Amino acid sequence: MKSRKTGTLRIAGGLLVLVMITSCFVGGTFAKYTVGGKGTDTARVAKFGVTVTANGATFADKYATHTGNVVGTIANSVVSADGSNLVAPGTSGNMVSMTLSGKPEVAVQVTYNATVTFNGNWKDAQGKFYCPLQIRIPYNDPDFGLVTANFDGHGYNDAAALKKAIEDRINAFSAKYPAGTDLSAITADGSLLAPSVSWAWSYYDTDANDVKDTYLGDQAAKGNAATITLEVTTTVTQID
Repeated sequence: MKSRKTGTLRIAGGLLVLVMITSCFVGGTFAKYTVGGKGTDTARVAKFGVTVTANGATFADKYATHTGNVVGTIANSVVSADGSNLVAPGTSGNMVSMTLSGKPEVAVQVTYNATVTFNGNWKDAQGKFYCPLQIRIPYNDPDFGLVTANFDGHGYNDAAALKKAIEDRINAFSAKYPAGTDLSAITADGSLLAPSVSWAWSYYDTDANDVKDTYLGDQAAKGNAATITLEVTTTVTQID
C-alpha cells in the first residue's frame, strides 16, 4: 500500500513539474536576434550664384592727346561734335573684357557668342573694302602659351571675312568647367581664359593708307560714316 502511494505521488510530482515547465513556455517568449534601422538624409539646393560683368568702354566720344609736346596745351586730340562714340587715326580702346564671379556647386558651361557688325562706308575711293582697325585678342595657344591674335583690317578683302575671324576667335573661349570651379579665376591672362578684346587705328601708316583714311573721314562728314559694333553675350549654364 505504501509503494502504491509513493508511485502515485511520484507521478503527481512529475506532472506538476511538467505543468510548471509548460507554463514557462506559454507565459513567456523565446529569445531571438532582432535588428532595426531608420534612413534619414537632408539636402539643400546646390549653389549657383554666378555673376557676369562686361568691363571697359568699347569706344568713346573723346580721346586724350598722346603727343608729348602737345599734351600740356590740348587735352583731347579727338572730340565728338554730337556726343557719338568715334574711331579715328591714333585712337585705341578695349572693346570688351568679361569678368565672371561665383563658385557654383554644379558643373557649368560658359559660352561666349560674339556678333561683329560693320555698317556704313568701309570702302576706299575705288569701292574696295578698307578697314584700318586692328583687333587684338589674347588667347592661350597649346604650343606657345599666351599669344595675341591680331586681326588687321588691312589684310582683309571684305567685311564678312573679318567679321567671321573675330567672332570665331571670341566664340572659341567657350568651355566646360567642373563643379566647384572658382569662376573669378577665368581671366584674360590666367590659366582659365576669358575673351579680352582691344582695338587700335594706327596713326602713322603708309601714304596710300593715309589717303584711304582721309576718304573714310570725308565720307563721315557727308553722312556716310563707317560704324563698327561688337556685342558679346556670355551665358553660364549648368551641365546635367
